[in-house]
Amino acid sequence: MQTIFVPASSLTSMKAICRLALVLTAMLAIFAHPAFASSIIPLSTAEHVAASAAVFRGVVVGQECYRDGADGLIYTRTSLRVVESLKGTFPRIVAVVHRGGAVGEDREFQGNSPLFAHTEERLVFAVRRADGKLTGTQGSFSAMKLTRTNGSLQPEQESLLNEVRALTGNVTAAGDDVTDQFGFASSSLVTGLLVDGAGISSRFLQSDRGEPIPVLIDASALPAGITLAQATNAVIQALNAWAAVTKLKFNIEAIQSFGVGANTITTSDEKLRIQLHDNYGQINSAGTLGIGGRGSLSSPVGSTGWNLGGSVGTNEFYKTSRGYVVLEHGAATMQNPASFTEVLCHEVGHALSMDHSSENPSELNNTLKQSIMYFQVHADGRGASLGAYDPPVIQQAYPSNNTPPYSYNRVMYVTTDSPSQPNIAGINDLELRGYDLQTSNLTLSTNGATGAGTGSFSLAGNILKFTPNNFWATTPVDPATSSHYELIYMRVSDGTNSSPYATVRVLSHSTDSFPSPTGDGIPDNWMTNHFGDANPAAGVNRGASQDADGDKLSNLNEYRTGMTPTDSTSAQRITLVNKTNIQFQAKAYELYELHASTNLTNWVRAANPIVPLTSTGLFTGFTNTAPHMFFRVEKVR
Repeated sequence: MQTIFVPASSLTSMKAICRLALVLTAMLAIFAHPAFASSIIPLSTAEHVAASAAVFRGVVVGQECYRDGADGLIYTRTSLRVVESLKGTFPRIVAVVHRGGAVGEDREFQGNSPLFAHTEERLVFAVRRADGKLTGTQGSFSAMKLTRTNGSLQPEQESLLNEVRALTGNVTAAGDDVTDQFGFASSSLVTGLLVDGAGISSRFLQSDRGEPIPVLIDASALPAGITLAQATNAVIQALNAWAAVTKLKFNIEAIQSFGVGANTITTSDEKLRIQLHDNYGQINSAGTLGIGGRGSLSSPVGSTGWNLGGSVGTNEFYKTSRGYVVLEHGAATMQNPASFTEVLCHEVGHALSMDHSSENPSELNNTLKQSIMYFQVHADGRGASLGAYDPPVIQQAYPSNNTPPYSYNRVMYVTTDSPSQPNIAGINDLELRGYDLQTSNLTLSTNGATGAGTGSFSLAGNILKFTPNNFWATTPVDPATSSHYELIYMRVSDGTNSSPYATVRVLSHSTDSFPSPTGDGIPDNWMTNHFGDANPAAGVNRGASQDADGDKLSNLNEYRTGMTPTDSTSAQRITLVNKTNIQFQAKAYELYELHASTNLTNWVRAANPIVPLTSTGLFTGFTNTAPHMFFRVEKVR
């Protein structure tokens, strides 16, 4: 009989898994006979939403049975990680309760109670029971199982979900605050990744945008017999091994001395630092050939579960802010180029969030033992070769065929009017755009509006509007900080994965008194600053639709684009073009897209959008190889 040694850190999670397995086994035994059902009159989708206190899409992460002390009956409490809030306010993991289950030798069932299984995705309509707990509005009919094939829901399920979204206005509709009904996770939905106590891992975000992770190499010292060329080639092989099974890309920016241990650098620059030596004594455990890891940032949006790393499938992630590798160059094993490369590939895996496949020296599972993430170096000449175990694990964070979408933070400078607020396109509103490398069919959601109470946000399609509730005049806050008067969160989803959330911040309120009584959307202070008087009637060509400097931009558009209405050279012009760079006049912290065409008819986006931090924008990262190419810069509304 073989004895399997389990690391102490794994015992808690294994006990939790065993508990879940026992519960599920019991529940399956209960429902092994032909299904029982109750007679109901099904509600229409609209009636179902209206009758429910809370509606959400979630994934089962825990289950437990208990006997209620009040009535002596057996119930099952099912915990679901909330993936999408449709009506109501939720904790990250919410609990719903239904009759039936197993406690000791006693078993009970009720025909209209849903049977949940771990990792299932469900669309749940819930109401509060008399004791405040959540239960299905119509029992099992209100916990609809969602089934995916290659990441996509069955057409009828996708249609139903879209119908519910439409009924809730494609935002989280008002409903009960059920944050008191928090559940528990009996085990993480991700397996094989390094996670925190909540079962959440982190990921680099560059691959979502098709961009490379910047890599810095410190080769100040190397193992005996390893040349710089061999070491650099080992780094390339290690990075390529992970890139081959994902959409990850890497770009080696420089070979330089870090001056300190790579693992002690806390700069949140989203770079991977690979230190091919341990001159700074960061490896203190005997026999350890390398260490790898990463830093991450987490800032969840209330109870929604939205975070800075977006979601892959049903799993939310933190944002990886930096990664590192440190190698023990003095170890004899590292003098072998193949073993050096293997250790390097293993530690890069840790920096990308991979955990060990096993820490059992007597591992009997050959798939785990042959993984590049097995805790012992194989030293068999394999170099940077992944095992069968590794690709599906890393793809939980970095899919090979469907990267999550992405979006950008936006800012608003609000114009206030009296007695009514301006209703002018581009004033107090903006277009929320999401981007994806695979599809343009994205669903937009907003959540978590908060602030000083100077007005309210509303979403119509993808146009987000802010309506002030008074004739406000406030001092602008610095856009480089996180300060704001009002704020709302947004994210986009491709139906399988969701983007990291972005924010829309209101940074100022400026009054618009002219022309009276309705105003023209241009603040008084802007008019006074550029024309010397807030009243457009005080001089020629100062009206919103007029062009004071003759540069083909109206005064209103000069204001909207951050240009100067009395300077004809200030007109959001492209100022530099070469094969890899385009520079243009910009309004800081606004969103811009670069489009290209060979015939002035068919235009394509030539580079990822950017948000310039100054009045000069610069598009990079593309190559102009056509015989002739036309470019245009669009400021997104």
